[in-house]
Amino acid sequence: MSAVALPEQFLTAERYLERERVAETRSEYVNGLVYAMAGGTRSHALLSANVLRLVGNQLVGRPCEAYGSDMKVRIEKANVFRYPDLSALCGPTLTYDEHDDVICNPSVIVEVLSKSTEAYDRGDKFALYRLIDSLVEYVLVSQDKIEVEVHRRLGPGKWESTLYNAKEDAFELPSIQCTVALRDLYDKVL
Repeated sequence: MSAVALPEQFLTAERYLERERVAETRSEYVNGLVYAMAGGTRSHALLSANVLRLVGNQLVGRPCEAYGSDMKVRIEKANVFRYPDLSALCGPTLTYDEHDDVICNPSVIVEVLSKSTEAYDRGDKFALYRLIDSLVEYVLVSQDKIEVEVHRRLGPGKWESTLYNAKEDAFELPSIQCTVALRDLYDKVL
């Protein structure tokens, strides 16, 4: 999904949330600036649904949760609210306020790439997500080819990246004890 700056600028986080909670369309918040979110493609929607289903099914009966793109994630250190395609965690969920519509401690974030957002998802957005202390795995899913890139936090400021690009591949998300097979992830997509 791509984002477009809205004309009204420099809102507080609280004012953004007030507006967002009653808005008909979604927008993201970056330190006072609000960006409207554009719609996605069929492939994007299928991949987002597939990853949520595949991860969510593995979390049944465990103290873990997976959220789709309707759940906001707070990046406190940068004063940012984002709507990742998937966020997940195990253990207690830290929410931003009593409205229970923003989580602050995901251990996994997944973004489905598009041509218009790929550079941002790999660059500035990843830099922002790295500010979330609880984040352990950041996953980028291509919608144009079978390719998944998993970034894993090794320690403070240290990340490693692994690329998966065969239908027979599967990637692991140790922080939530899940494995996702690319064959299942790309079902009905490619």
